[in-house]
Amino acid sequence: MGKSLGLKLLVAIVWVTWSILRRPGLVLPLAMLGGFTWALVELGKREGWGFVALVIVGCLISLGAPLAAWWRFASASFARFVAPVGRRAGRVARNWLSRWFWYGLMWGFWMTRCGLTIKDRSGHTLAPRLIKVASTPAMDRLLVRLPAGMAPSVLVDADETIANAMRASEARVRSHKPGMCWLELEKRNPLTKMIPAIPIPTDATALDVARLDAVHLGYTDQLQPWTLKIRGNHVFVAGETGSGKGSVIWSLIRALAPFVKAGLVQFWAIDPKGGMELEFGRDMFKRYERDNYEAMAKLFEDAVGVMDDRTIDLRGVARSFTVSKETPLVIVLVDELADVTELNEDRQIQNRIETAMGRLLTKGRAPGFSVVACSQIVTKDVVRWRDLFTIKIALRLQTDDQVDMTLGDGAHAAGAYCEAIPEDLRGIAYVRLEGHAQPVRVRAAYVTDEEIQDMNKHYPAGGITLVPTGRRDQHTNDATDTRTMEPVGLSNLIGLAESDMVPAVATTKNTRPGDNRPPRGPSTPGGAPRTRKPRKPRTRHADASSEVVAGEIVSSTTDAEVLS
Repeated sequence: MGKSLGLKLLVAIVWVTWSILRRPGLVLPLAMLGGFTWALVELGKREGWGFVALVIVGCLISLGAPLAAWWRFASASFARFVAPVGRRAGRVARNWLSRWFWYGLMWGFWMTRCGLTIKDRSGHTLAPRLIKVASTPAMDRLLVRLPAGMAPSVLVDADETIANAMRASEARVRSHKPGMCWLELEKRNPLTKMIPAIPIPTDATALDVARLDAVHLGYTDQLQPWTLKIRGNHVFVAGETGSGKGSVIWSLIRALAPFVKAGLVQFWAIDPKGGMELEFGRDMFKRYERDNYEAMAKLFEDAVGVMDDRTIDLRGVARSFTVSKETPLVIVLVDELADVTELNEDRQIQNRIETAMGRLLTKGRAPGFSVVACSQIVTKDVVRWRDLFTIKIALRLQTDDQVDMTLGDGAHAAGAYCEAIPEDLRGIAYVRLEGHAQPVRVRAAYVTDEEIQDMNKHYPAGGITLVPTGRRDQHTNDATDTRTMEPVGLSNLIGLAESDMVPAVATTKNTRPGDNRPPRGPSTPGGAPRTRKPRKPRTRHADASSEVVAGEIVSSTTDAEVLS
């Protein structure tokens, strides 16, 4: 009897140990919950269930009453310290229940029904293994380990089947690392409701230049803030008519409004549509053009000139600029790029704008110049410098090819379904965020006309007026014009002797047309190159014994002459 009991106890210990090692996330919480329940039962047997209920109510009151008082009389600090802890605890509990009960109990059944199993050599059935679950109110993200011989593309091909089996509206597969991937199950679209305008910061951090690296524009589909690093980047916004490009533009301007008023950020805006979009906020722009294409080209060229001046000032001093009132961050904003490039009838102005834009995109990062351009057309003939934009935002587009042209090859296959965005959900887009290998779905906040007019009234553009000096075009000192200097002075300036100053183009008779090489031979003391005497023409004396007819070609081993 004792041996049998000891054997059973040993088997139980081995089973519990194996269960803990195999599924610690399930066994340990259940063991703790079981131990707590057993303690309450034992206490109830000894002291009575009324005493147990009194103890439970007392614990809840002693814990809840201080928290309620804290929330009532110090809501700001409560929201700062307690609310995040409560949300994290709720998220952990939700993830645990989803992992081990909702998905864990049905996982093997779903994998078999969806045909996501393979057999090894011994005939055992292998299926993807569920590792963990990260749950939000709108989406469940399942980390899956794939068996050897199965690629993430197998799950991608079965995404619709998986979504129907797991009662999800959409299923997406995103790579994690070799042998593992994330399966994202969308329960509902969290971005269906319009996001109101983000409040303009008015606290001590309103003018903190660190905010330029995290400009709050809206929210992601995981209900996390969507931030944009505007300093040191160029932004390209693509979307067809009515897709919500204005929401992105005005959310950016609204977030930078305190910097605009303080003169730390300047918007140089161009609205080729006659001011239909940007006119409400014209006082927030340091420079603004809407009708004259010549003036638009001049704005681009002035931006390049100021940029060149700043690079000269920073040369040998710093590799990047510091935002200040003397050196503000300049954002060249173009509402519709196609109107100033491909659709512009004046090809000369078009070339000037594209050349200036190319220089801004290639050189503007270090001296503090950014370009924000919007376009309905994403092809290369319209957006010539498309690959130079460091941040690309794709709103609703017509085809999957346009998605790949905007966000890069493979973006549509990675889940950027811009052509599937409903027309009534303006401002929803896909972007590539730092730290995310696949595109992320976001939605920009909507700024009303009244809010734009209020911004225009209370946050006018401040700061200095930037004017290009043209120092980039002056390759020499103003007091030294090498074009009018004598050879003696010019030779002393560049460190050569006067006798070494040889003309670039010779004017002697022995110089062939189009030949810029100097003639052979050393220079004479007078400075002129030595020339060779011209040859005398060769003549041939005919033999007396030969008969020569006038006009006949006479040939010999040396010459051929025509005698007349």
